[in-house]
Amino acid sequence: MADKVSIEGIAYIVGRIVERAREAVEESKDNREDVFRDGRALAYYEVLDILRTELSVREISLEEIGLDFDLEKELL
Repeated sequence: MADKVSIEGIAYIVGRIVERAREAVEESKDNREDVFRDGRALAYYEVLDILRTELSVREISLEEIGLDFDLEKELL
């Protein structure tokens, strides 16, 4: 049986995804005609939105995980 991931482990993984999402948003802003970069930024948003929903359902603190910010404002 595999070991469970700790809250700290989840926070680290989410932090990496958030970092990449912010980079993708900046790249998309730098080149508005590049639909691939725009789609990449949207995909990161969707992943983080799913994570936020699943963590909330499991009553895991979004603040503790690093998802306590407005995804729409920052990533869309």
